[in-house]
Amino acid sequence: MKKFTDKYLPKLTTRLTVTLAMLMALKFIIGKLSVWIIPGTLKVGFSFVPNVLIGAVAGPILAPITFVLSDIINMATGGGGGSHFILAFTLLEAVQGFFYGLFFYKKKLDAKSTKDWAYTSFAVIVIMLIGTFIFTPLLIQIYFKVPVKVQYFAQGRIFKIFEIPVRIIIIMLIVPALQRIPSVKKYILS
Repeated sequence: MKKFTDKYLPKLTTRLTVTLAMLMALKFIIGKLSVWIIPGTLKVGFSFVPNVLIGAVAGPILAPITFVLSDIINMATGGGGGSHFILAFTLLEAVQGFFYGLFFYKKKLDAKSTKDWAYTSFAVIVIMLIGTFIFTPLLIQIYFKVPVKVQYFAQGRIFKIFEIPVRIIIIMLIVPALQRIPSVKKYILS
């Protein structure tokens, strides 16, 4: 039986490092973009797309490190949305990076496959359940004293449930298309 590191740890080359740095930059830039799905209530960001690509390229061992570095750089450059660095949110990023890597590392996706749609749906639900629906509200309650009930109902976090199908559709449109490009395919699937 292969060890976890043998299966999920890509060889750290200069090319991989540069690729991860570019994906971190893409995550930073795309993190600034969002679209209102329900005006004033539900805003969907698209940083999950580079998150999936980081997970696909780095795997569950290097992706958490990449997510942590990305979070620290984002916070240091004023993109963290607040003035305080909170380690728990950075650790949550690491956990999410682990799951993106676990679900998408070397995973070939086909937009025509029902099995791949189900797999992606499961991955998105697990990642959002952990990050969006459990730990983020809990950390906001702990650090900012905003009760979870208020976050879900008065502030509209409950509407994030409508973000799940949006993420699934976008992932299944973008990732299989990228995997067909030979120069990208070698990074994601080999």
